[in-house]
Amino acid sequence: MDERYRICETAEADDPAFLLQQDRDRYAERSDAALEMVGVDPAGRAVSYAVDAGILDAGVATNLEEREPTAQDVAVIENADLIISTGCVGYVTEILLERLLQASLDSRPWMAHFVLRMFDFGAAEEMLSQHGYVTEKLQGLFPQRRFACTEEQQHVLDNLSRLGIDATGAEETGWYLAELHVARPEAVAKSLPLNEVLKDNSLHTA
Repeated sequence: MDERYRICETAEADDPAFLLQQDRDRYAERSDAALEMVGVDPAGRAVSYAVDAGILDAGVATNLEEREPTAQDVAVIENADLIISTGCVGYVTEILLERLLQASLDSRPWMAHFVLRMFDFGAAEEMLSQHGYVTEKLQGLFPQRRFACTEEQQHVLDNLSRLGIDATGAEETGWYLAELHVARPEAVAKSLPLNEVLKDNSLHTA
């Protein structure tokens, strides 16, 4: 992704139609035809681009931190099987996550949240518990992206230091790192241990 979207001095880089077609070609062949992906983000242009490029099947651009989903939004996001967030917690709260969950209570979706280490997942975990969910944190750290600049890195290192979190060999190497919190309905969590689900899958951790 770094190589594909890095800023370059070419005429094509300034041509939105060229970039859109490039992404349409890249994502034209699905790895799983049965998988339907829906994106949620208040940035309407980003959502529209992802849908137009075929990265998403549909998208919701309503700011669910500030307002309830519309009937049209619910029709798009309801009855999800899996809700994923990556680097969102801290910028969004349990309010948004609960609104997503309430739209899919009939399907009782699993949830996987990659949470940057400087943010606390406690409030979201409490909300999930009230809906009958059990949250488990996997061991290990998951790279999210490189820091954009030394100032951004220092800001994160300062936040981690204030929280008593050691960044040695971790964020100090130049990456945002996250912890993975997996939330599942209590009955599922008890009957199907998470290590059994993941034993045949390789998760790349820092």
